[in-house]
Amino acid sequence: MRRLLLLLVVLLAACSRGPDEVALKAQVQQQVEKGFKPGLLELVAVKRQGSSPLPAAGGRERVLVYYNATLRLREGYDFKDWEGLSPASLAQVLGAKERGVFGVKTKENQPGDLLRVYGTGTYERSGEGWSAVSVATRDVSPAPTDPGNAAASSSAKRYLERLASAVDIGPPGIDPQSEAIISEELEHALRAIERRRARAQELLTFVTGPADGEYMRVVEAMIGTVAKRGRRTHVIAVETQGSIENALLIGRGQADYGLIQSDVAWLAANGAGPFAVDGPLTKIAAVGSLYPEPVHIVVAAKSSIRGVEDLRGKRVDLGSPQSGSRLNALSILQAHGIALNDLAEARGEGLQAAISRLRAGRIDAFITTVGAPARALQRLAVEFPIRLVSLGPDATRRLVAEQPGLVVITIPANTYPGQSEPRATIAPTALLVAAADTPEHEIKALLELAFEGTDYLAFGSAQGVKISKRTGRRGIAIPLHPGAAAYFAVGQPAHAETPKRR
Repeated sequence: MRRLLLLLVVLLAACSRGPDEVALKAQVQQQVEKGFKPGLLELVAVKRQGSSPLPAAGGRERVLVYYNATLRLREGYDFKDWEGLSPASLAQVLGAKERGVFGVKTKENQPGDLLRVYGTGTYERSGEGWSAVSVATRDVSPAPTDPGNAAASSSAKRYLERLASAVDIGPPGIDPQSEAIISEELEHALRAIERRRARAQELLTFVTGPADGEYMRVVEAMIGTVAKRGRRTHVIAVETQGSIENALLIGRGQADYGLIQSDVAWLAANGAGPFAVDGPLTKIAAVGSLYPEPVHIVVAAKSSIRGVEDLRGKRVDLGSPQSGSRLNALSILQAHGIALNDLAEARGEGLQAAISRLRAGRIDAFITTVGAPARALQRLAVEFPIRLVSLGPDATRRLVAEQPGLVVITIPANTYPGQSEPRATIAPTALLVAAADTPEHEIKALLELAFEGTDYLAFGSAQGVKISKRTGRRGIAIPLHPGAAAYFAVGQPAHAETPKRR
């Protein structure tokens, strides 16, 4: 009995670590007022759920506190507004995951509506009390899948032997040009084989982007919704570098569906820019615009860079070679009169590498096209203060006028920790596309799933909240698939697709 009592005392002591419920509510209220739109939310209640110890920092005790928060909207708010704050910003403020935010409606939330958040807070002992500490939350990477191994049929073996003989070149070896041709054709053939095999098994291939990107989360949310309904999943998500690769795969008949930046889709359909060699990719059709992807120009908060012109002579990451981010970055530099050789260094290693280099002081800025708020940038802003750079107004107007598929947009204040002012920029939209020969009934089913049937927050997709039939035609600059034209009832007034501004 004595041991039991001692254990109970220890457990109670552990549960009491960190601020009590009264102090916790006061600190959460302060975080909401500071980190979200002022006056929008009223903290109704905070219920402390427990705590767990964290490694000490600088000799000071730290603890992670779990709580449930209930907030009331003081005014109406449309979380689908492309220039409004996202539930992901609220999740960041309260240490929650996107799927831990409840009460966001498919239409505009009304005054008095309640939002519930499963939040966490890191607290550090300060004298006799506890003070909140800003830390970034982390996601768990998904386990890799094992596709398995199957023996090739005798017919397939004959073709493999022919292929082996074609590439088995004796001394002095294969020349670089032949190697490039063979590699490219093999890649095309493998993609086409994968798509046809999947189609034969009633599986559709959906090209997305990097595994940790928002394109992948949106697609996985749709696939998860189908599985949740008890139906066999008929779509497989395929990781890629991004928009340019996705356009090429669909245009060459090597994938069924994909997500592509709306401006990249226009270039692909017209055989312009990076698609000049292939020529117009006429097999791509628009299905619907999902959400905006603002261009972010990110620098350290203490940087002297205040405008795009200040990038001249600086070290800048422009995005991966096969990404829409790089296209946008190059266009923005050109619109501001900056050539590549005006930069001290122009890198293209992707977002995660750019973040690491900026923190280490090895680059001065990076440019990325991504839905706001981007998780990676939220985490960066918590651990390493950053600042967003606005585009010049003249350059912005010129970019939108010259490049179909772009829209002018504002990243609102408080989108990221420490961002006290809105930032003007441009944005393509995340465009849902399909092969032009896709049956209309498939397109209708996909649109109903994307725009009406998926609870994106439940699957951890922050950008999915902004997907609305109201904005489904905004930013589209290529022909609509007939199934999509019927779904959106093309012929209605264009203002029906323009979102409200606040």
